[in-house]
Amino acid sequence: MAAATGERAPAFTTEELEKLVDGVLPQYALLYGPPDQQVRAHQKVDIWRAIAKEVRTLGVHNRRGTHCRKRWEDIRRGTRKTAESLLGMASQPRRGASRTLTPLMSRILAVAYPDLDGRVRTSQQTQGGEYQHIQLSLRAVEVFGWGRRAVGDIRLSVV
Repeated sequence: MAAATGERAPAFTTEELEKLVDGVLPQYALLYGPPDQQVRAHQKVDIWRAIAKEVRTLGVHNRRGTHCRKRWEDIRRGTRKTAESLLGMASQPRRGASRTLTPLMSRILAVAYPDLDGRVRTSQQTQGGEYQHIQLSLRAVEVFGWGRRAVGDIRLSVV
């Protein structure tokens, strides 16, 4: 289960990512919220260890708290960049960037980036589980200079 010294750990599976997001979102305010809601550094380490323990229950790989924290930060960053790209806010489009928000990404966006309030409603076909209809609605809030704000909306419906 453990990688030999110098080897990379295998990529997180879809199930591990789901478990990671399920563990982080309820604890988000304690880990990343306003300073008056955050906990001390040693308590954050304990939270990440507990999340890693839940991810390890899947039996795929022996994930540690630091692995889970780093993967979460990567997912969170990618979600923000995808949302900004969809809104046309990105200065340069990312090469290979996803052009759609997955349901997992929309959950992260709603909690981690409320200023990019993402709502994705999906309805699945009865056979095959493929997406039949995806509706995306985003609201962007940008801060310019000393507190001036510009708000932009985008709605996209793909059938």
